Parts: sequence; C-alpha cells; structure tokens
Amino acid sequence: MTDTVGALVAAFNRRDRAAVAALLDDDVVCVSIPLEPAHGKAAAMVLLEPFLAAEALDWKILHRAASGRIIFTERRDRFRFAGQDWTEVRAVGVFEIGGNGLIAAWRDYFDLGELQRAMP
Repeated sequence: MTDTVGALVAAFNRRDRAAVAALLDDDVVCVSIPLEPAHGKAAAMVLLEPFLAAEALDWKILHRAASGRIIFTERRDRFRFAGQDWTEVRAVGVFEIGGNGLIAAWRDYFDLGELQRAMP
C-alpha cells in the first residue's frame, strides 16, 4: 500500500497526469485542507491540475507511517513554474487505500499562505 503512495509521488514528479489518475479510485475524495474537497476522480484531477501545471516538480516523502490501509506522509513539495525559481511547500498527506489498491481518500494538510506564495 505504501507503494501506491510512492508511485503517486513519482507520477507527480514526472507530471504524468494519466499515471496520477490511474492511482485514484473512481470515487476518490481528495481534500487539500483548508480548500473544499473534490469528490470523484474527475474532480480530483481538476483540483490537482494547478500543481501538475508546473514546469517541473520535485516532491519528496520525508517520513512515512502506515496503519492498516492508512498511510501518513510528511512531504516537501517543490515546484518550478515557467519564469520562476523553485518554490517549496511543506505538507502532511493522509492516504486511504481501498481494497482495489487505489487511493480512495487523500487529505493534504498545509499552510495556505505558504502555498499561495509558491504558486504563480
């Protein structure tokens, strides 16, 4: 199950939208707290698109812990947008892996001000 989360981070680093979508359950609930949740794969991909729009991504899992189907991560998410230097956001992600091995729920916790400074 932790492999699913590692594969998701790797797909983000490649900016591979198809691979990201393939790791999400059709009924995934994706929440970037403090923003509104996205229900379903299509809505989750809309929520994630601003991150995937970066010219380059360098997400790194710093720590990972698992309890059953729940995976906790501490990450350092770096972004480089066209014409800008690298920026960074610290995030804690909580992933619930469904019986099919796909991500059924994803909750990211971060400082909104830090994210706003990182995004163009």
